[in-house]
Amino acid sequence: MGKFTTGLRRSSPTILTALGIVGVVGTAVTAVRATPKALRLIKAKKDELETDKLTPMELVQTTWQCYIPSVLIGVGTVTCIVGIGVMDKRNQAALTSAYAMLNESYKQYRQAAKKVYGEDADNKIHAEMAKDAKVASEDWGYQVYNMDMDPESEQLLFYDLASRKYFTTTMAAVLNAQYHVNRNLALRGDCSLNEYLSFLGVDGIDKGDEIGWDISYMVEEMGCYWLDFDNQKTVLEDGLECITIDTMALNKFE
Repeated sequence: MGKFTTGLRRSSPTILTALGIVGVVGTAVTAVRATPKALRLIKAKKDELETDKLTPMELVQTTWQCYIPSVLIGVGTVTCIVGIGVMDKRNQAALTSAYAMLNESYKQYRQAAKKVYGEDADNKIHAEMAKDAKVASEDWGYQVYNMDMDPESEQLLFYDLASRKYFTTTMAAVLNAQYHVNRNLALRGDCSLNEYLSFLGVDGIDKGDEIGWDISYMVEEMGCYWLDFDNQKTVLEDGLECITIDTMALNKFE
């Protein structure tokens, strides 16, 4: 049910456009079909009043019922067209804000990375990104981190609070997965919990496709345009070290 409603919401502009086209055609067809009946009523009214010409008010009073279907379909068509405009403006505003936040967060990350690791590290990161871009271009820029590309990175233990799962991977893999979550929020508008887990290389959970993050809900209910992840190193009571991943509460897709 959640997937159906989410898919319906994404397809709303297309549905409204189709209904608008059908409405335009329907208005014309019903108006044409009503005209012969209206002409007969006008003729009968003229005969009744024994006149060759009716006043505008008499014409309206005589024929208005014939065009009720046309008027109703026309009103529905106008509603669809207005709805498309409203949804388009809202989507544009959400995407613009999301991209603005993405750009600002990226700038902050680069500044912090330079302070911690130095200018040389920043240059090396961009060099690696350029290499990855060549590989990713074959798949329209979509690339999930592959640990085989980075065999020397340290394997760490993680615990994801959203899914309540332990798993072992690299910090680079986690950061890349979190990036792809925000990428999907910006481009598509939502990301399910199981999709996030797939980015991490972790098996999904039961009903994990029905919960996740929705950019419309984040903007309207929480005023957030970016999903922040808190990755903190934690030492358990038995001395085991792991990194906990925490983020905004999940919401159920409607």
